[in-house]
Amino acid sequence: TTEIYTRSIVGSVRCVQETGIRIVRKDMKLYYFDGPGRAEAIRLLLFHAGLKFEDVRIKREDWPKYKDKFELKQVPALEIDGKILTQSYAILEYLGSKYGYLPKTYDKLYKVIFVMNTAEDIYRKAYMALMPSSPLDAKAKDEAKKNILEVDGPLHLGALFKKLSENESQKFIVGHKYTIADFYLLGFWATVLQNPDFNATFYEVIKTKMPGLFTYLDERMKDFNPYYKKCATKLYYFDAAGHGEMIRLMLKAMKFPFEDIRIKIEDWPKEKETGKFILKELPVVACEPCGVKFAQTDAIMHRIGGRYGYLPINKPEKLYKVVWWCNTWKDLIVNYMGFAHSSYSEEKKKEFRIYYFTKIVPSLFEAMESKIMMNKCSDYLVGKSYTCLLYTSDAADDTPCVDLGGRRIIKKK
Repeated sequence: TTEIYTRSIVGSVRCVQETGIRIVRKDMKLYYFDGPGRAEAIRLLLFHAGLKFEDVRIKREDWPKYKDKFELKQVPALEIDGKILTQSYAILEYLGSKYGYLPKTYDKLYKVIFVMNTAEDIYRKAYMALMPSSPLDAKAKDEAKKNILEVDGPLHLGALFKKLSENESQKFIVGHKYTIADFYLLGFWATVLQNPDFNATFYEVIKTKMPGLFTYLDERMKDFNPYYKKCATKLYYFDAAGHGEMIRLMLKAMKFPFEDIRIKIEDWPKEKETGKFILKELPVVACEPCGVKFAQTDAIMHRIGGRYGYLPINKPEKLYKVVWWCNTWKDLIVNYMGFAHSSYSEEKKKEFRIYYFTKIVPSLFEAMESKIMMNKCSDYLVGKSYTCLLYTSDAADDTPCVDLGGRRIIKKK
């Protein structure tokens, strides 16, 4: 089967880099224990890439039932249509190569592997010193913990801090966008945040002695607030279809949880002065408590469509067709509404309606029908899958004469 994918320049709530169509396996399962550990980097990559997967979290007592299923009898393991991949490093490089999280230059690739190996050194030593399942006895664990605090921890964390400081952007550890090295570090940081022993050992050290590294980890972690369910998406619009409906439809099609806040018309004069709404107009999509807000219907549709695979950003010809359709739908609505709700006399409005339905609408229909016939896949307006323009279908419900019903446009009686 095919599915649309998206990769972002600055994470899941910031800015889109690229979208395209790829082959996706129907069944993808990630097996690990119920904790971050070595699987968290893989989970974050899959989430960031927009890939659907089943997060199978194995209870410790159930592990004997599972371990013979996996090569080397260990997890994490990623199952794709019955094929099982093991070794966290190998899985990350496989996914990174397939979905664009590996650099294309040898110099940056070296830095990515250096960062991951350095973080792995810290993780291994911390595991031996801090985890209950460590094979070390109490005395050896105390010595290992002292070594982590005084020698290896500062040495390895200092090397990571140096790499970040030398990078062209302090938003990422290598280059100017996400790589598997970022996911690996964030996976380690998730363990620090969730495991009391790791937290007591590393959190304050990084926060106080390496503020740049702490800021990087803290900021990048915010990109995954939706994954950790730490933020809520809210759509503000009036209690009507209009420009808010296309956004509602897209979010519902994605099964993306959001709060549909419908403002009464009589309350709008007071609401728009609260400072909550960009440009003092609706719709607005807000991510709270992150504080990220999006305004302007077209911009919101592009943002959501790009991030979640309904806008072919890296396909210029298809992108042109999508924007052409969006603008043509808009012409159909705006040309009418702009005149129908104007201060012109009823006689002028009647003249315009006649002109609108005898001249403008037929010409737009003819152009639309031509585009439909040119598309090789007749089930969709552009390409072989949904694009964001289909979700403009109910935008004219506030208009007394026109209903955009997917591929058909019907006059209302």
